[in-house]
Amino acid sequence: MNRASNNVTLKDIAQRLGLSVPTISRALGGYEDIALETRNLVARTAREMNYRPNLHAKGLVTNATSIQSIMILGVPNVLKSIAFNSYYAEIMRAFNDTLNTTLHRFILAVEDDSDGDYVDYHKLIRDHQATAAVVLDLKEQDDRVAELTEAQIPLVVLGEYIPRNDMQCAVWTDNVQGAYLATRHLIVRGRRRIVLVGGLRGQMVSSSRLRGYRMALDEAGLPFDECLVVNPAEMDEHGGYSAMFEIFHRECAFDAVFCASDLRSIGVIKALREKGLSVPDDVSVVGYDDLPIASFFDPPLTTIRQPTYKVGAYAMRNLEKIIRGEALQQKSKTFLPELVIRASA
Repeated sequence: MNRASNNVTLKDIAQRLGLSVPTISRALGGYEDIALETRNLVARTAREMNYRPNLHAKGLVTNATSIQSIMILGVPNVLKSIAFNSYYAEIMRAFNDTLNTTLHRFILAVEDDSDGDYVDYHKLIRDHQATAAVVLDLKEQDDRVAELTEAQIPLVVLGEYIPRNDMQCAVWTDNVQGAYLATRHLIVRGRRRIVLVGGLRGQMVSSSRLRGYRMALDEAGLPFDECLVVNPAEMDEHGGYSAMFEIFHRECAFDAVFCASDLRSIGVIKALREKGLSVPDDVSVVGYDDLPIASFFDPPLTTIRQPTYKVGAYAMRNLEKIIRGEALQQKSKTFLPELVIRASA
């Protein structure tokens, strides 16, 4: 193989020798848990292939004390919501508490940095400036994950993803089950026309919660009505508020609302009250996330609790192991949600 030196990767060496990428990285880093004979073989092969480590590879195979960069990838409205959405704030708090921030820093990155607010993740990959990456908002067809996989960047996906190699892991809360619990609770309470205020189109979490919603309807023998499903572009109260006025405009009869987030639920309840409807007497409302505001809202919000901090901490612990070249006992982890019953439903 006579490839240009800056194109030879750890994966190329691993394929030639029939070893894993983490083994190659640790061998080049001189780790003593790799046999001396293997270390020598890997070093000799790397020289023969004219391999030269880039900044990313160096971060994998050394104990360098320089600060390494971890990309936090999300669509712009997800990243912007970190400032006021307690779910994402809790995820970032777990990241910060779990990761040694004297050695690592977080960089918020998006696909298109046209507005200048974030770093273009393509540039980070192209310039070998990323040690690792976290995808916050897995899409149904996610080119970001494919690109990160091709670039051999250690990756944690917060979403229903099957890791493709030893440098990846995935962690999520069972969104199908959460939506099922919320919808079933409304059905048990006698509601039959349940609005779904869903998430962003194209996101895996949105399709999973739709599946859970439909599962509960099917189980109860209730028909699925597309008229009752709306997916607002906003992830906050404004999204819930606008979603309800879309439902009013459609003139769909309903007696309950299941929202894909607590923030949307707040907007939903505001819109209902403006129409003279009482919660929960006229319309029951269930949210998702169990944000701190949920128990203080009027009425206190019935919702689905996610173990958000545990998800973030688990993700970061595993990412650190991957960066160090350690094998993971479990490449994917699913946490279970919990129904929290309060006064809104």
